[in-house]
Amino acid sequence: MKILKTLLIIVSVLAGVFVIWNTTLPSNFEVKRSITMNAPPEAVSHTVSNFNTWPNWSVWFQLDSTMTYELGDPYQGVGGSYSWTSEAMGGGNMSILEYTEGKSMKTEIHFDGQGMSNGSWDFEIQDNGATKVTWGLSGEMGFFSRFIGTQMDKWVGPDFEAGLQNLKSYVESAVAAAEVEASIAHSDSLSID
Repeated sequence: MKILKTLLIIVSVLAGVFVIWNTTLPSNFEVKRSITMNAPPEAVSHTVSNFNTWPNWSVWFQLDSTMTYELGDPYQGVGGSYSWTSEAMGGGNMSILEYTEGKSMKTEIHFDGQGMSNGSWDFEIQDNGATKVTWGLSGEMGFFSRFIGTQMDKWVGPDFEAGLQNLKSYVESAVAAAEVEASIAHSDSLSID
């Protein structure tokens, strides 16, 4: 009986310590990463707001070969959506809530069985014509998952960095290709005259 009483005291003390410790943790999280791209803000925002382009640059498509996705109708701009399934990363869906071309985009992301988060994109033109792109994720954590929220920057941040680097390569090569095409079209029109 004395052992049972001692165990109950230890469990009660540990539970009390956990509750006190957990209440000191923030109930929300935010992850943000930025990169500068040599492309106009409209080109970057157009690419990001088109979910059909995401498999070309999103790191999560590269990390999991079992990932499949289905585009919504529409799949670009306000109301655009897509859903995914993955053996390693689970499933979910994302939809665009707000979109201002060349300025910003807000999304809502639902993770199957794991809750909802908010995504954000900001496209800021720089003095040299390049675009500073900032990708963000934020959300609320339940009482028992607050510790996970404190780790989100460490867990998701590197994926955002890799995804932004992929997006930079993708957009810059598309912009370069469009410039070459425009130059060829321009020189063809000059030779016709």
